[in-house]
Amino acid sequence: MSGLYDRLNAQLGGDEPSGITPLDITELPNDQRQVMLSLLRDQSASNDGVTKDVLGSKLTDKLNDLDAILIDLARNGWVIVLGEAPNLRYRVNLRAKRASTAGFGLWSILSDRVAKEQ
Repeated sequence: MSGLYDRLNAQLGGDEPSGITPLDITELPNDQRQVMLSLLRDQSASNDGVTKDVLGSKLTDKLNDLDAILIDLARNGWVIVLGEAPNLRYRVNLRAKRASTAGFGLWSILSDRVAKEQ
């Protein structure tokens, strides 16, 4: 099934993967980097996202204008905005990992070993 995604992506011309890598965050200005690192550290942020209030409570007295920082990060594709106002949630726009074909090879290797042992 993982090969299906790769084939469709190649046919659609999606050679350039979207999203960012954790290394890209080092190039951000300090305020934006703090927000991104806070989102990365929050376990619920990977699926559901984090509200501005939660971010604000974690970054108290460290940032001047959290609203402007979040708008800028969203505009530039660093974060994904989920939900509708006033219940917006933010999540890091990480680049998807490429599909692995190891799962298919693993089953064939295991079945070959079982066949040899019998």
